Amino acid sequence: MKAKSLICLSVSAVLVSACSSTSIAPVAGNLSTDEICIIPDVSDRKVAYSSTIKALTAKGFTVREVSAANTSDCSKVISCQSQSHWDLANFTSDISYEYYENGELKGTAKYHAANGLNFTKFINTQEKVNEMLNKLFPTTVQLQTRY
Repeated sequence: MKAKSLICLSVSAVLVSACSSTSIAPVAGNLSTDEICIIPDVSDRKVAYSSTIKALTAKGFTVREVSAANTSDCSKVISCQSQSHWDLANFTSDISYEYYENGELKGTAKYHAANGLNFTKFINTQEKVNEMLNKLFPTTVQLQTRY
């Protein structure tokens, strides 16, 4: 009986510890949706990056891709970095945004999905990106998401 209880407790601990998390520090104040420069994702799988460009465009921004070394003529810059892993299927495990205005960090957003017995890691990346950008830029057009 003790072994059965210990197994149940262990499985519960694994399930609880293998969660997804999102943390957002939104951009304060109104944000004009003119040009925004985006620093490309350095990952091999660019699903979150492509979804980010699509979401920013839907929010009304004109998106221009620039390298991290060439942002001097950009008043608004967003960095998008992501990671993917394989676990039964390919999934986006991390998405990270840093938003700068005139060289000053104004907002951040991070998503992390733990590997293991975490079924919430199998997300619709476009909808997760929409949710994150809705929260990062709360005064812009709100995009559809189920998260």
